[in-house]
Amino acid sequence: MKRFLYYILPVPLRLFARRFYYLPFDIYEYILGKRPDGVPPRGKIFIGYGDYVKQGEKFLGYFKELCGLQPNHAVLDVGCGIGRMAVPLTRFLNEKGTYDGFDIVKSGIDWCNKNISSKHPNFRFQYTGLYNQLYNTLDKTDASNFVFPYDDAKFDFVFLTSVFTHMMPAEVEHYINEISRVMKPGATSLMS
Repeated sequence: MKRFLYYILPVPLRLFARRFYYLPFDIYEYILGKRPDGVPPRGKIFIGYGDYVKQGEKFLGYFKELCGLQPNHAVLDVGCGIGRMAVPLTRFLNEKGTYDGFDIVKSGIDWCNKNISSKHPNFRFQYTGLYNQLYNTLDKTDASNFVFPYDDAKFDFVFLTSVFTHMMPAEVEHYINEISRVMKPGATSLMS
């Protein structure tokens, strides 16, 4: 029922409602110092289910084992949300490694810039105002025409976690073409 009520709210009110709903938990964790370092307040997390830290660590394992991710790689996170995958990468990528992430939810990008980029200058987050029925109805730019703001053959590893589940087929096809464009020869990609 809670999920149903959440989704009948207009998109701009959803994040506010989530923030309000989790406010007592967030205050409690803040006062007692129970929130792990680098983890946003519950009310700001708008991405998938599961434990923020455990999910990030689990995917880092996939990146290394399945995709051969190395500490000096240039990494692109398409639909980076509020940094769930970026946080464990801050402990894995070295000073030669780079991370770029973009997302359509401005509050997530703002949190990442304030809490991750400020401590890790090789981590960059960019807001891309694209229309999405679930997350962003204010911007009207269509994802099927969006050109990733990166040079050709820039990245060793590109990943997406639950992005295509929120897109239409033409948008998915275009994103796959863009991913191919920004990948270095021999690069790897993981798409869930």
